[in-house]
Amino acid sequence: MRYYELITERKKKKRKKTKLARYFFPGFAYYGGTSDSGDAGDGGGGGESMYEGEHDHLQKEVEKFKDWACERLHVKNPPKIELSFDQEEAQNGRHTGRHVEGSDSVWVYANNRNLVDILRTVFHELVHWRQSELNMIDAGDSYPGSAIESMADMLAGKYIKIYGKQNGQIFE
Repeated sequence: MRYYELITERKKKKRKKTKLARYFFPGFAYYGGTSDSGDAGDGGGGGESMYEGEHDHLQKEVEKFKDWACERLHVKNPPKIELSFDQEEAQNGRHTGRHVEGSDSVWVYANNRNLVDILRTVFHELVHWRQSELNMIDAGDSYPGSAIESMADMLAGKYIKIYGKQNGQIFE
């Protein structure tokens, strides 16, 4: 399925298909594999009172973006976005975002990252969320360069640029 079909869910129009268009995204898989721990991040450790205002502002920006992104992706049941400031989790897991099949949330690492990078990760994970809603994912097929990851990367890159044109503050 091509990326615009994921977003619009419109019936295919009769048009000449190229070989590349038919085979570019031949299948989809679940991103992230299985998790040994049910913990999706707690949004930070203790002692963050100095940063609470910043974290609240960041969460509001992420929620605004999530609503915008879910509208474009036609997400039926938007997930909760759990922002984490746990550097150890990011380093040990070697990821900045995680979508666990069957959960009600998406985990995104936010510590020491630019807003535009955080939002790109949010969109990437929302693509996986939508793929899951459409039953397009199968366990075990997710790896760097796989069709599912390529689609999420491509869409996140495209839509963060579109959002950024309307919301220049994300680049500050």
